[in-house]
Amino acid sequence: MAEDNDKLLTDEELSAIEDMVASGDLGGEGYNVGLAASAYDLTLQDTSVGVNVTAIEQINDRFHRFMRAGLLEELRYNARLQPGRIEIIRYGDYVQSTSPPLSVNVTKIDPLRGECLTVIHSQVIFSCLDNWFGGSPKSLTLVPPGRIFTPTESAVIDKIRTVMFSSLAEAWSPFLQVECTLTTSEISAVFANIAADDDMIILNRFETMGDSEDLGYVDIVYPYASLKLVRDVLRSRIQTSGSDEDSDAAWSEDLLESLDEVPIDVVVTAAELAISVDQLSNLKAGDWLPIRPPDHAEVVINGFPVFTAEVGSRGNQVAIQIVESIMPEEDS
Repeated sequence: MAEDNDKLLTDEELSAIEDMVASGDLGGEGYNVGLAASAYDLTLQDTSVGVNVTAIEQINDRFHRFMRAGLLEELRYNARLQPGRIEIIRYGDYVQSTSPPLSVNVTKIDPLRGECLTVIHSQVIFSCLDNWFGGSPKSLTLVPPGRIFTPTESAVIDKIRTVMFSSLAEAWSPFLQVECTLTTSEISAVFANIAADDDMIILNRFETMGDSEDLGYVDIVYPYASLKLVRDVLRSRIQTSGSDEDSDAAWSEDLLESLDEVPIDVVVTAAELAISVDQLSNLKAGDWLPIRPPDHAEVVINGFPVFTAEVGSRGNQVAIQIVESIMPEEDS
């Protein structure tokens, strides 16, 4: 066996192999001959989708609930907002799929890298506006592509955008503390250059529905590169969200200790009698009411009969002595 610093083959053996290869006398088939191979450029940017989609789904679910509540509070609009739908597509494909006029808001979401998009479809804006002035949201069949939003519509956009930013911050809070800041606002996604056409994005679409008709959508667009640096945070949050036996045991123990300090009302019923309304209305001070006390008084705790007891005295105080429990036994 050769030592660690020794050559596996001698110079003579290497020379003999070279001669056989050069002459074509080396027999046998080569290894991995005929296998398909694809070219790979090491200088290309990593565009693999490694973001935890489960975490994004949880963020979308929280955003969906906060967004609905925010629209109802700010604009009195009870939107039928559908849960978010996630797509991973090229940014160029997304831009081509949209048509103006839109409220395209280039948004900086600290501490995410780069910039994101918060897009409000024109139908959502018009529906909120109609509802704000007492009308009913309805689908518009034709909106000119070059139409500019009026000052009143811009005021509605500001309110919707405020709700979106606050909802995003609340939705991300279990994973990461984020802050949303508006950079620019456009009417078309063509003018919002947050990524190259070939870059991957994560599209989160929340559609609004009316009476069997589409009332527009709200989009949250994350460039993949913006989530790449925080994907470990998203992954670890999902992995640690399961049950922890030690923390569950500690929580149960704290709960039992807290229950011991809860005050309860105890009522001892010594006797009951029935009288008419006429007798009750004629009662006056000094009248006697005959009663026949039962063998034992009933001890009622928070409205539930629990024990029977004998009424007596202990020292100079009236007291009761528990006789037996009258609580139903649990089935084994």
